[in-house]
Amino acid sequence: MADHKTYTDKRSFDVTPEPASEIDANVDPGAASPGEGFVIHQHHARRLHFDLRLEMLSGDTPVLVSWAIPKGLPRAKGKPHLAVHVEDHPFEYGSFSGTIPAGEYGGGEVRIFDSGTYEVLEQAEGKLTFRLNGRRLQGVYHLTRTTERKRDSAEPASKSKRTKDDWLAFLSADERPERDPVLPVTPMLASSASEAFDDDGWMFEPKWDGVRAVAVCTETTLLLSRSQKDMTATYTELGRLSDQMVALEAILDGEIVAMEGGRPSFEKLQSRINLHDTGEIARASKTTPVTYIAFDLLYLDGRSLVAEPLERRRQLLEELVVPSGVVQVTPSIVGEGNALAGAAQAQNLEGILAKKLGSPYRPGRRSKEWLKIKTVFDADVVIGGWSRGEGGRSETFGALLVGAYDDEGLRFIGAVGTGFNQSSLAELMVRLRQHEAPDYPFVDDPRGLKPGPFGKAVRGATWVRPELVARVEFRELTAGGRLRAPSFKGLRADKTARECLFSDLSPH
Repeated sequence: MADHKTYTDKRSFDVTPEPASEIDANVDPGAASPGEGFVIHQHHARRLHFDLRLEMLSGDTPVLVSWAIPKGLPRAKGKPHLAVHVEDHPFEYGSFSGTIPAGEYGGGEVRIFDSGTYEVLEQAEGKLTFRLNGRRLQGVYHLTRTTERKRDSAEPASKSKRTKDDWLAFLSADERPERDPVLPVTPMLASSASEAFDDDGWMFEPKWDGVRAVAVCTETTLLLSRSQKDMTATYTELGRLSDQMVALEAILDGEIVAMEGGRPSFEKLQSRINLHDTGEIARASKTTPVTYIAFDLLYLDGRSLVAEPLERRRQLLEELVVPSGVVQVTPSIVGEGNALAGAAQAQNLEGILAKKLGSPYRPGRRSKEWLKIKTVFDADVVIGGWSRGEGGRSETFGALLVGAYDDEGLRFIGAVGTGFNQSSLAELMVRLRQHEAPDYPFVDDPRGLKPGPFGKAVRGATWVRPELVARVEFRELTAGGRLRAPSFKGLRADKTARECLFSDLSPH
C-alpha cells in the first residue's frame, strides 16, 4: 500500500520528544542538492535497525533524507544490506537521542551511532554514491534503488506518493584507519579489604553475586569465563548482547546474575551454570532469566582501552550501553564508600567494590587498585570429600569436606553442611560418586584433627579427587583456619581447583 504520510503526519509532538517540523513533502535523493552532514541513528524500536540520514536541500531548507537499514551499513564488500527509503526528517533530528514513548510511531530508544560529514561522488535517479567521514565509519558507499518509485500523476513530484521504496546499500571502500585486533581479555581481579572507607580518589560499586564474564561484542556476541571458557550457549538470552551496544566492536567486563526479590541470587543462577542440553537451556532462559551487569570497558571500535584511566572507561561504558532486560551498567558513586556499604548490607548484598580513580585495567592480575569489601564473606573452595548423612540425609551426605590451597598443598578448612535443597543434594551426590578417590587429598587427614570451636570431628568420610569447586558463604575465618558457619551456594564451572587459594579467604 502506498505510504502518503510525511514526518509530521506520523507524530504527535505533544507526546514524543522528537523535534517538531513543518515538513510536508519528501525530496528525491537522486536529484536534491546535497548538504554536508550525516547522522546514523541506532533505533531500538520493535526491531533493532539503523537509520542513515543524509543532509539535503528541499528548496532552501535542509532536511535529512533517510533510509532504515535493518542490519546497518555493510562492513564487508560484496554483502549488500537492505535499505528502505523512508520519510525525510527535519535537520534538527540530527542531534536527537532519547526515548520515543511506547505506542508512538517508532517507540523505543534512539541513540546516535555515528555522525560527521559526507561527500556525494555520484548522484542519479535511483542511485547515490557517497563518502562518509564519521567518528566510526569512514569509506565509500553505494545506494541503489531496487523497486520503482510511483507517483500519483495528479500531484507534483515534490509530493510524490511512494510504494515501499527498497534500496540496497553496498560498501565500496573501507577507509577506516588500522585497528587493534579484537582479542579476549583475561579479567582483572580485586584484592580483599577489611572495611569500607570514604575517599574522593576512589569509585565504589555494588559487588554482584554471579558468574564473571567478558563479553566480546562484534556482529555477534561471545561470552568468556575467567578461564576463557565459551559460555555463550549456556546463556542464550545474552546471545544478542551486541545489539545493545552503540559500537562496531566492544569488549566488556561484567557479571552474569540471576535476580530474586530484587537482589542477585547465586543459588538461583546455579540452576543455569551446568546446563548443556539445548532444550533445558531454552526452558531455563524463561524460568530463570539472567542479566549481564557491565562494569568495565576494555576495547571500543578498534582501540584497546586497558591503559585508559578508570573514569574514562566508565564514561565510555555508559555511552555505549543501551540498558534493557539483558544488560545494565552497574551503578557507581565516587567518594562515599561507607554509605554504599551500608546500603549493600541493608539490602543483604554481598558487599561493595572500591576502584582507584586514574587506574588502568590490568588483565589477569590481582591488584590493590581494586578492593572487594564484603558484608557477607564468600569463598571458592575445593571439595575433597564428604561425610555420611543422618536422618533425612541418610541417602546422601551430611557435609562436604572442603579446602583451599597454600604453599604446602590443599589445606582442610571445614565441613559445609547447610545451604542444600533436595535438587542440589541429588546433583551433588552424582558428581561426588563420579570423583571418588581412595585417599584424602588434604595435607593432613581431617579424621585425625581435633574438633575446633566451629567444626566437629570428621567421621565416616569418603574422599574425592580435588577437582570440584564450590562457592560457600561464611561469617569469618577463625584463628585456626576454619570457616565459621559456612553455607553452600553452588558449584562453579568457571574456576579451577588450583585457583582456590587460602590467602583469598581472609579480608585482612
